[in-house]
Amino acid sequence: MGAPIGRPLARGAGDDSDLMMNSIIVLSACFLACISISATRADVPATVVFKAGEDGYKIFRIPAIVRAANNDLLAFCEAREGGDASEIDLVLKRSSDDGKTWGKIEVVQESDDFISLYADKDRKMSIGNPAPVVDQMDFDHPGRLWLPFTLENDRVFVTYSDDSGETWSIRREITKDVKKDEMGWYATGPVHAIQLQHVPYRGRLVIPSDHGMGGDGEDQGPYGAHAILSDDHGKTWRIGALDETYEDGLNANETTVVELNDGSLYFNTRDQHGKAPGTRGESWSMDGGESFDSRDSDWKAFRPIKGVLDLPVVQGALLRVSENLIVLSGPDENGPSGKGRSDMRIRYSTDEAETWQDGPIIHTGPAAYSDMVLLSESSVGLLFEAGSPNQKSAYQRIQFSVIECEKFHTSTICRNL
Repeated sequence: MGAPIGRPLARGAGDDSDLMMNSIIVLSACFLACISISATRADVPATVVFKAGEDGYKIFRIPAIVRAANNDLLAFCEAREGGDASEIDLVLKRSSDDGKTWGKIEVVQESDDFISLYADKDRKMSIGNPAPVVDQMDFDHPGRLWLPFTLENDRVFVTYSDDSGETWSIRREITKDVKKDEMGWYATGPVHAIQLQHVPYRGRLVIPSDHGMGGDGEDQGPYGAHAILSDDHGKTWRIGALDETYEDGLNANETTVVELNDGSLYFNTRDQHGKAPGTRGESWSMDGGESFDSRDSDWKAFRPIKGVLDLPVVQGALLRVSENLIVLSGPDENGPSGKGRSDMRIRYSTDEAETWQDGPIIHTGPAAYSDMVLLSESSVGLLFEAGSPNQKSAYQRIQFSVIECEKFHTSTICRNL
């Protein structure tokens, strides 16, 4: 079962009986039944979380989501005056009912608060690239929520909350610890980060990140991915795995990561208009994020992916759902709306990211960045940028959809959960 990397899977080729036989546990089987239906159009009802023009912000972009220690869902994003280099605040909204309703906007980092760091007092400051992660293994501060982010896509900061995002610590700059002098453009995430569960790296915080080699904060190449690591619950941070293969034709960019069952890590990255086949790259790490391994003699850090992972050039998100199920969210370059950033789709792997298959389209029409959070043993929350099908912009709103078994399948195994 499963289409090998490099060979497209025919749309709608999933087989429910095969999925059930390959499932190790009942709950995985249920979710597989949910997402393995005909991969054409299965739009899921959505709740609008952020809407362009709300609270005086012109546009909301770059979503990330995490479940806090008190079980609230926290949806982060950039609240923008305009484009990538405009005045941008980092904000969140919270939900206490698994995404059915969302509260008011809470400002986590106000751009004006950073003006003192620069001589130009009229400068428009950009705060962004949220990469939240909850530390479940800090016994002194159980459930501490860490939020790495960037200033002007140049300087790197962290802040934390011990009350599930109600209040935040004084921000701390870690640029000198995690950014090499030759790096220009820099981004943490933007997607949720992870905490490793397996020994010998159990407890390590891993922040998937990327960089460019141009001038400070300038979005230009060459591009590469890297990981930021902490082994002491955020007291110190450092660079781990580093992709410096700038001339190989695969421009590793925004990156997402998941821990595999054997304790290794799987990284999936956006290829920023490189000459390599496809639009995605993948890599593994056998040392807890200290180094990248393409598992291919022709590629040093990341190798290209073809086939089902047919996203346009855009950010994507990985999430482990259960022991034998990993999902990836992102637009579909070959969806019903045509080329470009549209048609938000779930892809899935039942063999630890060795092969991928198409799940359903969650939203038909303009769509771009996304992130996911586990809601229960049989449901996933998807936070993503979207627009109306009759309009071209994917940035009209950030919305939230819940992917549940009963929405896609009538299998007895799902009904009986």
